[in-house]
Amino acid sequence: MGNTRPRPHTCSASRLKCLQRGCFVVVMDDFHETWVEIWGMEVSPKVPHFLWRMCNGTLPTRALLRSRHMLDDSNCPWGCGASETTAHALLECPQVQELWQDVGCGELVRAAGGVLLLEWVVSWKEVTLNLKHRAAYMAWCVWIDRNKKVYEDKMNPNTMLVARVEMLVEEFGKYSASIYGKPKARKGSSPKIWRAPAHGVIKINADASLADEGWIGMGMVARNHEGRVLFAACRRVRATWPVEIVEGKVLAMAIKLGKRYGYKNIILESDSQVVISRLSKVAVYHSDLDSVLEDILSLSSFFDSISWSHVKRDGNTVAHHLAKLVPFGIEQVWENHCPTEISPYVLMDTLSLD
Repeated sequence: MGNTRPRPHTCSASRLKCLQRGCFVVVMDDFHETWVEIWGMEVSPKVPHFLWRMCNGTLPTRALLRSRHMLDDSNCPWGCGASETTAHALLECPQVQELWQDVGCGELVRAAGGVLLLEWVVSWKEVTLNLKHRAAYMAWCVWIDRNKKVYEDKMNPNTMLVARVEMLVEEFGKYSASIYGKPKARKGSSPKIWRAPAHGVIKINADASLADEGWIGMGMVARNHEGRVLFAACRRVRATWPVEIVEGKVLAMAIKLGKRYGYKNIILESDSQVVISRLSKVAVYHSDLDSVLEDILSLSSFFDSISWSHVKRDGNTVAHHLAKLVPFGIEQVWENHCPTEISPYVLMDTLSLD
């Protein structure tokens, strides 16, 4: 089983995409289904990022590196003699087959025979949530162990890897429940006031301003559970983007700042219903906005947990007024405080807390 399987090369350029070299093609709808399935998983954000690379064939296996003339041979590092493709490294090598059986995913792996890895992942929507999480974490742990073998010439016993998968499935499930709570049958209307995040979580509010023709202002503020400002930032660029793209780009800037400051558990909040809804549903297609959303979702792999929140304009006042500021230069960031003219809005939010 390889990463791809041959299909008839019927020329419908809008629906087909060549993978690497040769005549392997993939229907673009398959990519979209896989993207939605992967980024909709309630697992550590690092795992969807890994799974996406697994499905699109960009993991640095020996077969891939040899095809790019970076290695002389593609032999599996575990010494089985086979060429190390993505499918071999994660599923087919004798070194890992028993692991999948031990973690309870034997049938799921056997179903992967002869299909594209991206199609295999899409098929996970037919299995239980627990089995899906086991498979996702197992693939990730197998790859980590493979890298340990390649770069350190070390390996962990199977019992340790299986125990690690069990722990990850259990612990992240409990952590998600503690951060996000139980799912509600029906979501109520978006809040009109700013609400503080849970302890240990950072909320980053973002907004954009199109007040000056030909210029776009971006504002964002990060606060903790007490409402204390951790950073405030504004950016001003000359552009004429549509409103949704502007709102997407300001969220992309916000998540980059969150990464820069090393936050691990964040909530990104905006008053853009369209962008937040698309991110929450992982609804990504092929427009200009979708390329921005893909960047945001890819960046989310840095964090241990991340969620998207919509708030009405009155609850996004601090970011809104930051977006109207003119920075010194293109971008300006204030650490552990905000500009004097913004302080009253921060105080209003703090006073509104329960």
